[in-house]
Formats: sequence, C-alpha cells, structure tokens
Amino acid sequence: MRCEQPYARDLLIGDEPLKKMADSRSRLGGLSEPLQRLIVEAPRYTMSFRLTLTACVMAMIGALAALLLFVQVRTLDLVTEDAATSTMDAASRSSVSFLQLQIEMLSRMARALAFSPALMESATPSESSPAAGLIKGNLAQWPALDSIYVGYDNGHWLQVQRLDGLAGSQRDRVGGPPEAAFAITTTQWLDGKELPTRRVFQDKSGNQIGQVEIQPRGYDARQRSWYIDARRSGQLVTSAPYLSFNLNVPMITFSTPVDGTTQGVVGIDLKLDSYSRSAPTMKLGESGYQVMFDSHNVLIAHPKYASLFDRTSADPVAPRLPSVYDLQDTLEGEIIAGWNKSSPYWRKQSWKGREYFARIETIALSPSVTANVLLVAPQDQFAKEIRALNRKAQIWAIMACLVFIPAAWIFGTRMSKTIGAITAEADRLQAMAPPPAAAIGSFISELGTLGETIHKAQRAIWSFSRLAPREIVRGVLDNSISTELGGTRREITALFTDVRGFTSIAENADPDVLMQQTSRYFTALTDVIMAHGGTVDKFIGDAVMAFWNAPNPQSDHCERACRAALRAKAANEEINLLFEAEGLPPFYTRFGIHVGEAVIGNLGSSERMNYTALGNVVNLAARLEGLNKQYDTQILISEAVYARIKRRFDCRFVDTVTAKGMTVATRVYEVISESRDGTTGSGGPVAS
Repeated sequence: MRCEQPYARDLLIGDEPLKKMADSRSRLGGLSEPLQRLIVEAPRYTMSFRLTLTACVMAMIGALAALLLFVQVRTLDLVTEDAATSTMDAASRSSVSFLQLQIEMLSRMARALAFSPALMESATPSESSPAAGLIKGNLAQWPALDSIYVGYDNGHWLQVQRLDGLAGSQRDRVGGPPEAAFAITTTQWLDGKELPTRRVFQDKSGNQIGQVEIQPRGYDARQRSWYIDARRSGQLVTSAPYLSFNLNVPMITFSTPVDGTTQGVVGIDLKLDSYSRSAPTMKLGESGYQVMFDSHNVLIAHPKYASLFDRTSADPVAPRLPSVYDLQDTLEGEIIAGWNKSSPYWRKQSWKGREYFARIETIALSPSVTANVLLVAPQDQFAKEIRALNRKAQIWAIMACLVFIPAAWIFGTRMSKTIGAITAEADRLQAMAPPPAAAIGSFISELGTLGETIHKAQRAIWSFSRLAPREIVRGVLDNSISTELGGTRREITALFTDVRGFTSIAENADPDVLMQQTSRYFTALTDVIMAHGGTVDKFIGDAVMAFWNAPNPQSDHCERACRAALRAKAANEEINLLFEAEGLPPFYTRFGIHVGEAVIGNLGSSERMNYTALGNVVNLAARLEGLNKQYDTQILISEAVYARIKRRFDCRFVDTVTAKGMTVATRVYEVISESRDGTTGSGGPVAS
C-alpha cells in the first residue's frame, strides 16, 4: 500500500492556496515574527481590522504629538536661524566696519606723520627732537599699537615704543626700569657703518628715567620690507603678519613714504596679540567670538592668540606665527576646513553635542593683503524667549499623551486579550500542533473572522503534516523547500524496511484488522526514524522508505540511519509483544541501508508532486534489504556505510556480493549494536 503526499492545492486556508501562503513569507522578512505568522498564515482580508483600539489611539496620539513637536522644533530652528543670520550679519558688518575704520585711521595717522615738518625736514632724529614728541603723542591714542617709527634714506632710525602693554619675555627684551612707559630708540649710521644704538626710557610724564646703549646689531631699516615696499609703491602699504625683529612677536605694519627735504618711511606696528585682547568686536554676544586670518591662513586675531603664539614660537623646527593649521581639533578649525572660499559664507556646525552658527566674510586690508573674518556663536544664544516657550509646549504635549494613553489602554484591554489568544494560536502553526476543538470567538467581526481563519489554518497544516514528513511541511512553510518541480544532487543515506512474510499474513488477515495493525506498526517505526532526524519518504505496502541528510544537512547521517535501524528493531520487538498478546501475528522487520548521491526534490507534475529521492542509492538500499532473507540477517549495510560507522557500531562481516543493479562486488555487513568503547566490530563470513 502507498500513501502519496497531498496536493498543495487541496489544502485551502481562507480560500488561499497553501503554496501561495508559503511563498508570501519570503516577502515579509522585515516584519516581526508574530506579525509574519498572522499575515502569512491567516487570510489577507482579515488584516483590515486595526489590531487593537489601544494601538490605534496610541499611534494616532503619538503621531499627532510627534508632528506638533516636529513643527515646533522646525519653527524654532527657522526662527533661530533667522535671528542668528540677522545678528551675525549685523555683527559681521560691525566688525568689518570697525576694522576698516581702524585701518583708515591708522592710514591717516601714517600719512599725517609722513607730511609733518618734524619728520620731513630732519634726518637726524633724537629722543628730544620734535619728531619723537609727535610720534609719542600719536602712540598714546592707540592702546593696541606697539610702536611708531621712521627710517631715513641715510640709515638713521627713530622708534617710539609703548612699554605698558608689554610683560614677561617681551618686556625683558626691551629692558629699562619697570616703571618706564616709553622707550625711544635711535640708530644712526656714519660712512656706511652702524653706530651704537641709544635707547632712552621715559615715564608717563615724559621724564627720562634711564638709558642703555646697544652695540651694532645689523639692523638697517632700509633693508626691511616695510621700508622697501613703501618706497617702491609710493603709497601706504599694509604688510602681511610677521615676527618683529625687536620683540619676536606677531605684527602687522602700516608704512607710508616720507618725501620732503629728507626721504624715508613712517611705520606703525600693530601687535596682533594685543589687538586680539583689546578689539571690542572680538566678543559676539554671551559666548560667541571672532577669528581673523589672512589669505595665507596666518591668524591675525583670535580669542586665544597669546596661547597659540606661545606654542608656535616654541616650535622645535623654527619659531613661526599661528595659522589655521594650529586650529585642528577645534570648532573654528572644522568650520574653516569646510569653507568653500565664498564670501559671505554661512554654515551650521555640530560640535561636542552643541549646535553653532558660523559666518565668514573676506575684506581687503590693502591692495595686496586680505583678511577673512570668522564669526562663531552657539545656536542657543539666539531666540531665548521663543526657546523657552517651545519647552513649555513640549511639556504640555507630553502631559496630553500621558492623559490619553491610559484611557485608551483601559478601553482596549478586552480586545487585546482576544488578539493575544489569536496570536498564541498563530504561534502553534509553526509547530504544526493539533488545533483546538473550537475557534476563538469575539464580538468584533474582524477578530471573529481572524480566529476562524487561524483555526482553519491550524487544522489544514496539522493535517498536511500527518500526510507528509514534518520537515518537508516546515520547509514549505519557511520557504526553504521549493514548491516547484525539480531537485538538487546531494549525498543521502537511504533506508528500506520490509516485513518478513507479509503477503502470507495479509492473505489470512481481516482487512480492517490488518489496516489497524499495519498503521500501529508504521507509527512505531516512523516515530523512531523521525526522532533520529530521518525523513520518511513513503510507505510502499508493508515497506518504509526513509533517508537522511535531506532536506536539512546532517554531517552524521550514516550514524543516524544505523542508530535508527537499531532503535526501530527494538521498537518492532516491543510492539510484537503487544500483537502476540492480542492474538495478532508478529511483524518481523528487515532493514537495508546504503549511502550515495541522489537527486532530492519535487517529482511529478505541476498539479501533483511528491518530495522524494531518486538514484541508485535508493535501489541498492532496497537490494540490501532483500539480502537479509538470503543470509537470515535483520540489518544489512553496504561497505560504504560500514566505512563511516565502524568506529561507532559493532558490525559483522557477512559476505561479498554483487547485488542486482551493482556493477562491482561489495562487502556487506550486519549491524549488531552500537559500540560503547569506540572499537571496531568484526566477524567472519557467513556461508551462503
């Protein structure tokens, strides 16, 4: 007798084919496992119900609250950006205007000095000359200026330097009494040679309180770039930042030619570290600030210019000025690195968990020198009142959610219980468990329909799993086994069984009684085979065909088959005791096991198919089963199987035979028992 596997189209679930139901699982991989089972294993039309009222209300309230919060946050961002843009644009214009005004005033000062008779008519300056007094008076008006000086074409040089802004090493380099407010330095040349430099120190009242004489040091104003550039251009020149000769500090020089009775150049030094401290535009609001750098990326102004210069002046390679490259791992460094050289440039930057706004504008300090002004301010510095209102609105939105969610939860509790019960039944589908006696009901029509559908699906899959191997049914459900015709080549271990003298038993038995007895017998054998991972392919009359290593791979499939045969033999002996007690004839089972390649897959037509194994390995397993009758044995295995299991099982060599279908002789062994010590069983041949 033979029982075919059921048609896939014969098991309907909610008028949907089981095959389509299984194929749909592959398109639902992004959903949670319970939802996949509800969608795939229940009819699609039942999903029109919105699961539970609680989830629906919570979702709507959450979506509404999220939308309101998004609108508020977005509105706040737009208002903040608009406020920041307006404020920073105004601050940038103020900074640029202030800088341009300073440059213009310094330029006018330089031109006024260049045209003053005190500088134009005398090329032999001294600390008591009118030129020194005029320069000192102008220097007192600008706290950020370091010094004003004039150099002549005869090499003479006069410098008036402010001392009250110097400290530390800078002050030590100038020398003089600590209370000195000004240092007036004069250098003269005679016959092409530099004479000793004289430096006189004066207090704030102009009284001389000390002087020093400095030996010639090779300083020729006529060889300095501020002198050469001004004489060459014939107009005001602004230098790029540089290290001063005297103080070794960062400077910018404004120089203009003197053309009178004598010729020379007036220079005005602006100390960059002093300018960064004194410029009122360096601060932007509560915590914003300004950075200025030239076209060569040399810093002109920075809130921490002094500390940056202390580091770069001690560079082991060579002292240098601070540049934007020294701003690595800083907020302003990140902003400048992303600057596309446009002007004005606007950017929003995240830094260490805080949002900032940045603006860069390029201005011309002179025809040859440009400056880039960077303004940086934190986002939370702007629109504070609106930000406070936004926080209050968020608190109210959260409170509204907290009020509505419990009410919706209480109202939807009953429906949630029904959904939970249906979900639990849906979970049983994958396990192919027996269905309950009745479907889960509900006063909501959609839930009642869903419960009925799940119940039908349970009954269909459970019935299907009894008519076909469970592993195959599970493979169809999770889409690991195709429902299309065709197969793949794979090594399997095939097992065939047969009942000794079954034909005689069948001729003398009542058909109904024989059917019942055979079913009990098959149940005992298949339970053992499935317990050891085997796939029961089919029942052929009184015979069972099973195989291992398909559909799921098993590295020890030969051992599993032999172990299953021994357990099935023991189960057969146990059930025979029951048969004899009931007055029924016993069934004595013979087994044949062989390993080899086979084609595993779906065989049949597009309307009716069977998952099975085809190949010589199946035929040889059946031949080995038949040899049991010849040698009066019960479990025969081929030499290929023996080679793989000999260290696990006690076996007895039977004979070397060429069975029907074999081209070469093979050694045949009988499996006696499973070895406990891992030794190899052996024995002599049995006479034919």
